[in-house]
Amino acid sequence: MEDLPGSGDCESRTEVWGQTALLVSSTSYIVAALFVLWWLRRHNSTLAPIAAAQVWAFAAGLVLAGLGSMDYHGPAYGPEPLLHDAGLAIALVAALSIDLAQIGVRRRRLLISLVGLTVVAIGIIAVFPAISPALAAVAAVGLVVAELLVYRRGIRTPGPALYAGLAALTLGVAIFAVSRTGGPLCDPDSWFQGHGVWHVLTGLALALWAVTALPAKATEPGAS
Repeated sequence: MEDLPGSGDCESRTEVWGQTALLVSSTSYIVAALFVLWWLRRHNSTLAPIAAAQVWAFAAGLVLAGLGSMDYHGPAYGPEPLLHDAGLAIALVAALSIDLAQIGVRRRRLLISLVGLTVVAIGIIAVFPAISPALAAVAAVGLVVAELLVYRRGIRTPGPALYAGLAALTLGVAIFAVSRTGGPLCDPDSWFQGHGVWHVLTGLALALWAVTALPAKATEPGAS
């Protein structure tokens, strides 16, 4: 079993369901995607098509991340790490393109090029699936830098959603660090799995990011 995906994430595998708690908790990313689409429909229906496409790409990436994680911790039929990381990489690149648009891109041509970042990411992953974890990491770092610029320039105002998202992410990272195989919180046969908590908290953080990045009645960056 050690050579199967998820062997370092503590939970033991069953013959039928794999790592059951981790499989179930992986659906958190799909729930987050559905929330993002609801938020887009309920609070951001005036977004221009290009900006809306960026949000849809973000949500699609979350769905793929959820399905990939379910396979990774469940039957493990798909190629790894492609299924496990590609969706997250796409979601993070799409989020980065949204931030870059808000930072100061004014022209339609450049907005299209930002959406193109997501398309390029998909192409790279399709040709070189093994680099999807590295692409996700690079996109995450880029997103952090872009977020700092967004708030430094006053484009968004910090609020409860931002603080709640940061708290969820921080707690998730801490639990992730101590719950892997051999960690103090690792109990392979317990229903409480720290890695599953990581799934839930990071899914929550990503959903709350959408709330901060797409405030109610938002319009396409640069639109009058």
